[in-house]
Formats: sequence, structure tokens, C-alpha cells
Amino acid sequence: MKRYLAVLAISAVFGCAGATREPVSATTTTTAIIAAGVDGTAAPLKVEPKPIETYTDDQILAMLSTFNSGTLELVALVPDRSRDAGVKRFASVLQKDHTAAREQESRLSERLVMKPITTDRMREMQDETKKEVDKLKTMSGHDFDVEFVTNQVDRQRDCLAMIDLQLVPSARVPEVRAHLASIRDDVDHHLRDGESLKRSLGGPIIAAPIAAR
Repeated sequence: MKRYLAVLAISAVFGCAGATREPVSATTTTTAIIAAGVDGTAAPLKVEPKPIETYTDDQILAMLSTFNSGTLELVALVPDRSRDAGVKRFASVLQKDHTAAREQESRLSERLVMKPITTDRMREMQDETKKEVDKLKTMSGHDFDVEFVTNQVDRQRDCLAMIDLQLVPSARVPEVRAHLASIRDDVDHHLRDGESLKRSLGGPIIAAPIAAR
């Protein structure tokens, strides 16, 4: 995921490559080099950035659905493990918004007769969700709350970058573009709420194993 975001960070320096779909050679800034995990003193003056990957409209809906499904899997762990009222309210909002978004994606896919093929990125998202679910299942109380909220902040931030740098430039069907605008608003709100909640929780993340359910 860090490598994935590093690619996005570099690409953002050159503008949205999804619009031209061709790599652009340009001088990078120090910030871009650091974001990519490269030692600025040893890096060449110019780099050839990897083009932003583009997707078809059916793949866009499927990727969003994969993101929403993964978020709902994580949210489902909250009632039995969280002890914080704020975390539970946050999870309730996530559950409501991501359920509605997934249902909208299903309706759009059916109406537009779209049957996407699973992409590598979708598989990566599913694997990341599974790893986090397995981790959270070993935790409870404050430790669970901090880990859950921290993960949601990361997920929502990654999704926002994916929408802005990949999905919006790729979308061609008006209905898909409208749905992207709608879900982007929700993701942005979730990110802001998650960051605020994370600050209020504070403290280190320490695993607290609990009995398997």
C-alpha cells in the first residue's frame, strides 16, 4: 500500500496522468522523491513516472463495491469489541453510508449491464481487508478502538486518492461519474471524522487478545 501511495504521490506532481494516459518526463521535487522513498542525494534529476492506471466504468463500480464491502466487514467487528461511544457512532455512520453506496453500485451495474472482471487491485484490497479483520479479531476495548479508527483513516484517505487520481479521470459514463461525486463526499467526511476521533482516542496501539467468537 505504501508503494501504491508513493506512485500516486509522484503522479500528482505531474498532474493527473489518467487524462493523457501517457507518461511524462519531468524534473521531480525533493518532496516527490522523499514521498517515493528515494534518497534525494542519490536520486537522478529526472525520473520517468509510472502512468496512473486507468479503469473501465464497470471496473470502477466493482472497485468501489470491493472497498465498501471491506469497510462493512471491519465495521461488523465494532459492536462486540468496542467500548467507546464515539467509535460506535462512527461505525454506525460508516455502516449506513457504505451499505447505501454498495447498493447503488449494484443497481448501476444491473441497469448499465456491466459485468466487470476482477482486477489485481481489487484482489489487493480484499487481501488488505482480510489481514486487518484478522488483526482486529485479536483485540478489544481501547486497543481495538485505536486500531479500528487508525485503519479507517488510512482506508478512507487511500480511497479518496484513488477516486481523485484514478477513478474520476477514468470514468466515462455520466451515471458512474455522478456516483463517484457522491461517494467522494462521504469518504471525505469519513476521513475528517476519523482523524478527529483518532486524536481524541490517543494512546499507543497494544494488542489485547480475546477469546475467539
